[in-house]
Amino acid sequence: MDSALVKHPHKFREMPRTRKSDRLRGTGTFQPGCRKVPAGWLLAGILALLLIFPLSASAHSPSDVQLSYLEQEQTLQVTITHNSYLPNSHYVKRVEIRKNSEKPLVQEYTNQPDRTTFVYRYKLPLKEGDRVEVIANCSLYGSRSARLVISGPAAK
Repeated sequence: MDSALVKHPHKFREMPRTRKSDRLRGTGTFQPGCRKVPAGWLLAGILALLLIFPLSASAHSPSDVQLSYLEQEQTLQVTITHNSYLPNSHYVKRVEIRKNSEKPLVQEYTNQPDRTTFVYRYKLPLKEGDRVEVIANCSLYGSRSARLVISGPAAK
């Protein structure tokens, strides 16, 4: 490499010096190398990605579904635990209730009444021996189910 400098020293002196104005757009000159991106734009881009993608990263199914039957009112009570910081965009979207393997009753929702635990009540006449399965579906990802078998006069 030193020999190249000795043999052709004039080639290095002939290289044009670049001025700041040569790097402006519209001058028609091409400057090889990395394009400099201001740190502010880089941070803004990273922040935008973090704000866009955490929904999929934090998406989760309901953590718990509990069922109880109120015999006097003939009402199925479904208690769902689903933690959400944004209950208008990340919520329990659908609750499916299947009685004795029949066609399910499907209830759609557009938000969640509470950020953690909430109760839905459904008028559903049940008798001893009936089996109920409830599936709670998250608007972003996953589901959780629970089953209940109605037993004798002291149904739970």
